[in-house]
Amino acid sequence: MSYSSEQWRAAISKLLKLTSLQKISWSPTDLFKGDAWTEVDRSFKADLNDKSFVVSATRTKYYFDEDEWVWNGGFDLSIFENIATGQENECSKIASSPDMSLISNLFTAAESNYAFARGALNDLLKK
Repeated sequence: MSYSSEQWRAAISKLLKLTSLQKISWSPTDLFKGDAWTEVDRSFKADLNDKSFVVSATRTKYYFDEDEWVWNGGFDLSIFENIATGQENECSKIASSPDMSLISNLFTAAESNYAFARGALNDLLKK
C-alpha cells in the first residue's frame, strides 16, 4: 500500500500552511543527495516531531544521444526519519513525494521563510 497523490497534495499543503503561520522554520541542508543524473542546487529542511522534511531544487540531465544532453529543472520533497544511534543522530530517508507542481511552491515558501528569519532585507529597509 502507498500514499495517494491526493494524500501527498494534502501533506504538502499542510507544510505550506505551517510555514505561512511560522509554526515551522526552514534552514539550508545537504541531507538530500543527487545521483549520477541529478544535481541538487539548494535544499531546505524543516523538522516536525521525529521527521525532517527536505525540499530541494534540482537539475536532471536528459540525454538525446551519447553526446547531447540538456538540464531539466525540478523540485523534490523527501522525508527523513531521525534515528538516535548511540551519541549521534542520523537520518534515514523514508519517503519521496511524487512529482507535483505544488513542491515548487513549497520550495519558494521555504526559501522565503529562511531569508526572512535571517533578516535578508533588514539593512536595506532601515530608515
